[in-house]
Parts: sequence; structure tokens; C-alpha cells
Amino acid sequence: MDTAPARIWGHATAADPKERLAPFPRFSGAEPCQDAAFDPNLWSSDDRTDRVTAQLSCLSGCPTREPCLAWAIDHPAEASDSIWAGTTRNRRRVLRHEFSPTVTSKESV
Repeated sequence: MDTAPARIWGHATAADPKERLAPFPRFSGAEPCQDAAFDPNLWSSDDRTDRVTAQLSCLSGCPTREPCLAWAIDHPAEASDSIWAGTTRNRRRVLRHEFSPTVTSKESV
């Protein structure tokens, strides 16, 4: 019997397509992307150094990382190529696939 949860971080799954998608995260102002010390363009820059700076700032203690990642996974078009919760578009695509209930062990290899 499969005991895996049907939802991961608010991510709507094929098993429950009417499930509500993750809402846009509520920011407190303590997040790196909201910090005046950081250039807001880091999160959508084409420059590799900027993107790595944005990723590392998110991965080192962002209080909103989990809901931010949930939103970015559930809303790929809106998240686009920007850094969300320290992840790139490609990483979120992999996560979305991994959390899909239709993935079999052969597909994940």
C-alpha cells in the first residue's frame, strides 16, 4: 500500500487535480529577496554570478523558503527563469517531476 502523501508543499497532484495550488508566499521583510542590501534584480539576472548570489542568499536561512518553493513549483509560468527559494527553473522542473504521483521507479532512474 502506498502511504506517500498526495501533496508535497501544497503542490497539487494528478491524484487530486482540484486541490488548491500553493498561494503566493507572504513575505515578512526578513527574506533576502526583500532585503534592501541586495539588488532585487539578482533573482532574475542572466548573469551567473548574480544568480549564484541570489541562490546562496536564499539557501542560507530564508524564513519563507518552503512556501516560496511551493508557489514556484505550482506556478512554473509565473516563476519563469527567476530564482525562487534558491532554485532554478530546471531544478524546479526536476522537483515537480519527482513529486508527481505518476512517476515510477523506472522513470526516476
